[in-house]
Amino acid sequence: MAGSVARRFTTFVGLAALWAWPFWLLTSVLPDTVDIAAILVGAWGPTVAASLLTWRTAGRNGVKALLSKYLAWRPGLWPAVAVVVVAFVTTVAAVWVTSLGGVPGGLGGGPPLFAIPVVLLVNVFLGGPLAEEAGWRGFAHPLLRERFGPGTAGVVIGSIWGLWHAPLFLLPGQSFAVGGGDPLAFVALTVSWSVLFGVATEWAEGSLVPAVFGHAAVNTFLGTYGVFAAAYNRPAVVGGFVVVAVGSLVVYHLHTRLLGSATPGTT
Repeated sequence: MAGSVARRFTTFVGLAALWAWPFWLLTSVLPDTVDIAAILVGAWGPTVAASLLTWRTAGRNGVKALLSKYLAWRPGLWPAVAVVVVAFVTTVAAVWVTSLGGVPGGLGGGPPLFAIPVVLLVNVFLGGPLAEEAGWRGFAHPLLRERFGPGTAGVVIGSIWGLWHAPLFLLPGQSFAVGGGDPLAFVALTVSWSVLFGVATEWAEGSLVPAVFGHAAVNTFLGTYGVFAAAYNRPAVVGGFVVVAVGSLVVYHLHTRLLGSATPGTT
């Protein structure tokens, strides 16, 4: 990495962890009835870090511009709809593939399937998307993609994104917050999601709407409905999202080459 980009990215990651990890470590001593509050507050680490670094270089107007990406609907609704549909179809396909091996499938023991829209919206506000996406896709993705392109940016950010959740795997009883107890599979998923959400952000000209709803979708289908918690589903789930992420990146590159533009989504 170039020095300035590396320093800003490293500082961002450090601040995100510095905010989140103390709250998450508190869950080891807090009663079960309130530790979820510490998890939710800690989840704001990436957005807090991005806001601080943006304020330092661009002031209040810069922070306002960063957070306004949550409400930017410039290209319309379809990128957000697309990533939600992709997440759902990939999950259902993975469960179906698993069932072909004689293992009981299904979308876990979560709420009734007709409640998916409500659960999705709850996850938007409480499951991490609003707390994290201004950091990962709003700040870090444009920072890295300018020098390395969306694919490499997605892989680097996704790796850090997965490792950032480490306390939730290491602390007893907290793996529910990341949908299961397999850290390697989870990191593989965060890498694939990061590539997918990064490409969706590119298509949306910098709007975070697709990433927010995509993030909420994977939390809903894999977390709330328990698909990732079932170990027999994980290989198909991970493989499915890796294929989708690579495919989305290939389509994006083909599209930008045809249009003669390589940076449509950095605004």
